[in-house]
Amino acid sequence: MTLDKHNEHETDFIGFLGEEAAEQVLPTQHVWRVLIVDDDTSVHQSIEFALRDVLILDRRLEFLNAHNAGEALEILRLERNIAAILLDVVMEHEHAGLALVKAIRNDLRITDTRIILHTGQPGFAPEISAIRDYDINDYRTKSELTRGHLYTCLASAVRAYRQIHAIERGRSQLRHIIQAGNALISEVDELAFVRGTLAQFASLLQCQAEGFVILGEAGAAYSQIQTIWASDAYSRYVGKSLEELDDKVVLECCCRVLEHEVIRWCQRGVALRIQAHDGHFLLLFVVSETLEPDLVDDSVIDTFVGHFASCLDNRALLERLHHDAYFDRLLGLPNRRNLTEQLDAAYQEHRHKPMVLSLIDIDHFGEINDALGQAFGDALLRALKERLRRSLPMQVSLARIAADVFAVLGEDSLVTPAILLPNFATPLAVLGEETMVSVSIGLTRLGDVETEGGAAALEAAFQALRQAKASQRGQLVWYTPELSRRTLERVTMLNGLRQSLRSTGLFVVFQPQVALGTGKLLGLEALVRWRTESGELIGPDRFIPVAEQSGLIRDIGYFVLREALSMLSFLHQHGVAGVRMAVNVSAVQFRQPDFLWRLKQVVAASGIDPHNLELEVTESVAMEHASYVHATLEAIRAQGIQLAIDDFGIGFSSLAQLKELKFDRLKIDRAFVQDLREGEIEASIAGVVIQLGQKLGIQVIAEGVETEEQAMLLQQLGCREAQGYLFGRPMTATDLLQWIQHRKAAEATDKG
Repeated sequence: MTLDKHNEHETDFIGFLGEEAAEQVLPTQHVWRVLIVDDDTSVHQSIEFALRDVLILDRRLEFLNAHNAGEALEILRLERNIAAILLDVVMEHEHAGLALVKAIRNDLRITDTRIILHTGQPGFAPEISAIRDYDINDYRTKSELTRGHLYTCLASAVRAYRQIHAIERGRSQLRHIIQAGNALISEVDELAFVRGTLAQFASLLQCQAEGFVILGEAGAAYSQIQTIWASDAYSRYVGKSLEELDDKVVLECCCRVLEHEVIRWCQRGVALRIQAHDGHFLLLFVVSETLEPDLVDDSVIDTFVGHFASCLDNRALLERLHHDAYFDRLLGLPNRRNLTEQLDAAYQEHRHKPMVLSLIDIDHFGEINDALGQAFGDALLRALKERLRRSLPMQVSLARIAADVFAVLGEDSLVTPAILLPNFATPLAVLGEETMVSVSIGLTRLGDVETEGGAAALEAAFQALRQAKASQRGQLVWYTPELSRRTLERVTMLNGLRQSLRSTGLFVVFQPQVALGTGKLLGLEALVRWRTESGELIGPDRFIPVAEQSGLIRDIGYFVLREALSMLSFLHQHGVAGVRMAVNVSAVQFRQPDFLWRLKQVVAASGIDPHNLELEVTESVAMEHASYVHATLEAIRAQGIQLAIDDFGIGFSSLAQLKELKFDRLKIDRAFVQDLREGEIEASIAGVVIQLGQKLGIQVIAEGVETEEQAMLLQQLGCREAQGYLFGRPMTATDLLQWIQHRKAAEATDKG
């Protein structure tokens, strides 16, 4: 059974369900009422089961249940005397819990009920300001809510609730205590916090804030408990241990409090112990010879102690949240948010010092994790962190800003390729194994970034890193403003492409494929073109790479396929029979899991004979050894569709694979056609490809044929098919029909 739909691993939360509480006779007339607000019914059942026989301050618990914020508000409008609310942060939406807290405190004006937040999604931890402003008693992840933790949280909440009620009945100091504590929770300076705590205690006693504060941990020896703050008259105590106090009366008073009392009055003043749940405590000693024990009601003291103990707990929580907000949990390094603020500071504080930011990306880290497991991946990250930290000067900042991306920030003389690269020249020791690590590195000088600020500098470094990874893994690239301009151009182009795909900006043209010698039309190649809203014609060499990087090429590919088959169907219906249609398939599109299914759907919808369709794949895709490539190619052939290898000769083909996969056609790249020279054609690459095709029984077509000489040389080599400007440029559907009619007319004239 899973108690929260957001987290499948909360074994600690359900682990207490089998524990049996001792049988007790429970009072029936007095209970502490607890409202459980959670959209998971099993959470309600588990909490009630775990705490069914528990007594808190001699009362049993009575549970009310709400499964969403609306139900909770309705209950709170009708019911009073609810001591605590156990509230899920994420319910109808990710902010539902905090929105409910706001409504409870601000709209319903319920201030005495204690609120304990819990969530199965630590990433939705509340902001520090929310914990402070809405007087949230505690925050726990559901994995922390063991029976012991539940009891501790509720006991603290109920105690605070009872104390609040007791004080509200007769003591105006309550609001002063709560407000003072809440104000001190967010105090960053620890000394300011303890000084403020003593000042508030002195104010409660109506005396001057003279005295000292000792910080310690339960069970520690007196020699390990030290004074951390003192007023001027007692400044000699600061830094000294408890046993070094020179006033025996004060020492005895403090020792009695530490041993078994919360508060102790003596002729020098009063000592008070405030202890957090984790065992840490503050011992306050307010000096005054006129204080009387009866001056302050016990319930007021209890409230002060309870609330400021909660303040200590909440400060620990805030410190944990603050740490998680600014530091990576796995490595303890500053995270991306932290680095961005460091960069902002660098622009302000080191304006006249040349600073460099470097991003280091571990190549193929995802594959390492998949192959060797996450534990190995985590150990690799730790090992690399340790090596970088040892090799870099201490004044250089090291951060982890993504799963496998480290950042290094420092003065330009301390962050250089000569300093960084040696870290990856020797193997890392990872779980007892020697492991070589390849990395891609992007670097930027902060002064080269046109827009000041941490976010802009980080984006510039990422642009350099992306360039390094795009060129070839294991590369190092420096950022230049030109990279930003190219990035902006790509983003603008991508947005334009998306818009054009929805309108008429993208269109398909068709280039004839003919028989050399006779000029007979054998086929057409469908080619995509793009005209922007301003009328500018963008070449495919510019927009196709952008479409491939973004994944938009998949939609463009199917658009071209539909248009091409529609044109082919039209030609067949108007007497242009026996013509095939060649359509390029990008590597991105080819590798999609649903490619075969979508191909079959489009072909079936067109009504054409699949044999008249030819798909062109690149040589690199065709020669991959992956089993799914072979299986996909075989499935395409099984549909009756022809296959061609585009731009053949620029890659490294395996003859065995060529023979095994049985392609219908090889396309000679235009560059090899341009290189044809009289007298050396047999040794040309085009000649070799044609001979290879003849031996394997695969038809060969040359593209980029522009001159009669090239056509003649190709014929001499035995090539039977060609396409290029010599026969026809890529044409729109209208121009193509005119071209076909013109050729028919010319053929009729020749025959006549």
